Amino acid sequence: MSNEFEQEYFGFEPQKPITEKQPAPEAAPPQRTPVPDTAPQEAQSFNPIRHTAVYSDNRFEQQPPQRAPQRAPQAAPEIAAAPPVEPAPDAKPQKAPEAKANTALVIVVIVMSLLLCAGMFGILAYSVFQSNDADGKGSQKTQDSQTSRRSQDAPDRDFIISTPDEPQNPFNFQIEDQPQAKEHPESDYSDQIDKNYAGLTLAPKPEDAQTNPAYTAENAYQATAASVVSVLCYENEIGDNKSATSQGSGTIISEDGYLITNSHVVSNSKTAYAIKVVTADGKEYTAGVVGCDSRTDLAVLKLKDAKGLKAATFGDSDELQLGEDMLIIGNPGGIDYQNSLTKGVVSAINRDASNKNIAKYIQTDAAINPGNSGGPAVNLYGQVIGVASAKISNEQYEGMGFCIPSSQTKKIVDSLIRNGYVEGRVRIGITGIAATSAEAKKYNISGGIVIESISLGGPCDNGTLKPGDVITALDGKPIASFSDIYEILESYKPGEKATLSYYRPDVGKSFETEIELQEDR
Repeated sequence: MSNEFEQEYFGFEPQKPITEKQPAPEAAPPQRTPVPDTAPQEAQSFNPIRHTAVYSDNRFEQQPPQRAPQRAPQAAPEIAAAPPVEPAPDAKPQKAPEAKANTALVIVVIVMSLLLCAGMFGILAYSVFQSNDADGKGSQKTQDSQTSRRSQDAPDRDFIISTPDEPQNPFNFQIEDQPQAKEHPESDYSDQIDKNYAGLTLAPKPEDAQTNPAYTAENAYQATAASVVSVLCYENEIGDNKSATSQGSGTIISEDGYLITNSHVVSNSKTAYAIKVVTADGKEYTAGVVGCDSRTDLAVLKLKDAKGLKAATFGDSDELQLGEDMLIIGNPGGIDYQNSLTKGVVSAINRDASNKNIAKYIQTDAAINPGNSGGPAVNLYGQVIGVASAKISNEQYEGMGFCIPSSQTKKIVDSLIRNGYVEGRVRIGITGIAATSAEAKKYNISGGIVIESISLGGPCDNGTLKPGDVITALDGKPIASFSDIYEILESYKPGEKATLSYYRPDVGKSFETEIELQEDR
């Protein structure tokens, strides 16, 4: 399956903007004179994110030692010899006056000392300067600061994060000397689709839901825990639990090993990782990706040679009420804390929180931590009513987690199992990142998607668009985020044509081009 705008985790926009605390600037090295850098100050690193932050090296120009003007020693004036004087009988002997030549000697010593000090200072400054630039360390410092800035940009743009499961380089930046990730075609389980899959069943609440005292958190956990698994992903070969590149949770939905997790857990790909799944009773299985959908952050995996597993019971999230108790079961922090339970309430429903996908979330104050991603959200009746996906990770917010409702999960999962992709979806065939407010202001546009790459043979591979262009509208409808473009594309069918409006920064003009939409498989 080819999904454009593939992202490893999803951004959220709270009602009030959040300003991240910026790290304190490094103190400038003592006794160095900065020389203004006249090189263009622009950080260009984007795959698929683009930054406008300005970085520059602190370069120091070695100054030659400043020598104090040297005065030529002046000859001492001659003193005429006086006739000897006989001391008085009772007078004390008088001390002879010091020669004035001693003053010139003192001056010479002081001047030489100053010159020596200046020379030592120059040598010290030169040594420090050379140590900063030796072996490229000066440029490496700038690269490190840019890398740090990249991670700081993530909360500004993609503010909600709940993924241990995210790789070390979550936005696929091209960093020098970084080895290319290994592909894992063995994890592509496209051949494990089931055209005859009956579909996920959503059960209603029990008739005695309001009267039966047996519906407790303890009983709900006991009814569901055996269906919760750990998902461990490896960039290279499958190894021990601690060597996994990312870890998440999942929920078994069939006795022969189909399970649900988050798409970002498997990096929105069928071949990014080798995958191991560990069940609640400790059994280990090799697994593969049947299908994934980055637009809703859902994926279906299949366990190899599995049988007799306990499938979870699913409830209907449309029956949820505000204030209703709900549980999160999963592996916060990874498999070491497998099948942990947290409890909270339904804080809000149908929450449009993401700027990266089209899901409408259940908001809860039940703790969701890295590693919970893909695990079940459960009501007190032991029914899975959602899939834990993300949380607000910011010191100014507490207890704001988000789950994909079971009613939306069913539609996506049913299609992924039957087809390996979400049937009827269209794509425009690009990857990119939402333009920042600074970029929008600079280009005098309301917003848009900055193109990072164009899929070969895709709708936009017509020779008109190129990386760096900013898509601003689709058939006249403004685009400011991924959720905007996804929602617009939901109303189109494969083969239909659409007009893309885009801005080209290097010429400072806007253009339009017509494309034919393709099915997103």
